[in-house]
Amino acid sequence: MSRTEQVARPLRFQFRAMNTDVEVQLSAGREEAEHAATVVKNWFETQEQRFSRFVADSELNRLNASTGWMPISAAMDEVLSLAYGYIGLTEGIFQPGISQALQASGYDLSFEKVQQRQLKRPLIERVLRTRTPESSGWMEDRYDHSRPSWIQREGSRMVHLDPGAELDLGGIVKGWAVERIADWLQRTLHMPAGLINAGGDIQVWGSPDHSQWTLQVADPLQNQGAMSGAIRLQRGAVATSGISRRQWQNTDGSFAHHLIDPRTMEPADTDVLQCTVLGQHASQCEIIAKTVCILGSAEAVGWLNRHYDRHDVLWMTRDGSNYFRGNTDTLAEHWPGFDPDHRFSLL
Repeated sequence: MSRTEQVARPLRFQFRAMNTDVEVQLSAGREEAEHAATVVKNWFETQEQRFSRFVADSELNRLNASTGWMPISAAMDEVLSLAYGYIGLTEGIFQPGISQALQASGYDLSFEKVQQRQLKRPLIERVLRTRTPESSGWMEDRYDHSRPSWIQREGSRMVHLDPGAELDLGGIVKGWAVERIADWLQRTLHMPAGLINAGGDIQVWGSPDHSQWTLQVADPLQNQGAMSGAIRLQRGAVATSGISRRQWQNTDGSFAHHLIDPRTMEPADTDVLQCTVLGQHASQCEIIAKTVCILGSAEAVGWLNRHYDRHDVLWMTRDGSNYFRGNTDTLAEHWPGFDPDHRFSLL
């Protein structure tokens, strides 16, 4: 997602945080907007220091290294509570307990370093799928994808991880951070219109006299910068996930990507290259997009029908087909330029 257009252009700021580009557009006076942009930048940098597995002393890494009960921040408690709920809603497909699987697949450094790294070492042994008679029961319990691998003590902000469990919250933190700061800008600073975009996880809002936001959707099958179509909305959230942007080649010549299927603890074997979701909350749209990518087309429609009947979901497959599941009556209005090959109406 990139390039936002409207009649009266707001002030625009960009910075790097959470291993992605963050774009901020705010409709306000310059001084007010610059103050708000500083607050937004500090917010994302703070959450990166808290949740990144690539920051040695992050709260996430301290939690992963803990034994027994550990006190956590209010932000960590909120994100873990959200994640706990999404494990159930996704039937276990969203699963934060995949940190070691990501490392085993080759994503053991920040993505920029993974790209830069010369492939001089052997492919990491995929220990997550190697079981001995002595350890098989423990491994099955540890990687049961249908349940959380931690316990939260209600009202106390205390967490206990399963023995040996390691969490990665990258699948939810960006959307949550976008959603929370957008809400703060509206409620506290009373920004009449704005956009927060963290690597494709987007929250937008506008006043009644504010023209619609136009968000361009990248084409995963074309060169960088090519667009498939657009999304138009005045208020709401959009999130995009896919396997084409964060992938790498291992020493055996195989390609891997960052979307781990918790049923196999391997990069998902999926026909979906990219999924974009339109809804009201960035964190929810992010979870839906990732889940559709991991499930693949054959399973995605059934899962969406069971759990999410108020979102527009569009995904693109390896053979170039477009699938749309959502409100077909407003498809032309909200998704200009798209003519999906397969359409599934809301139930």
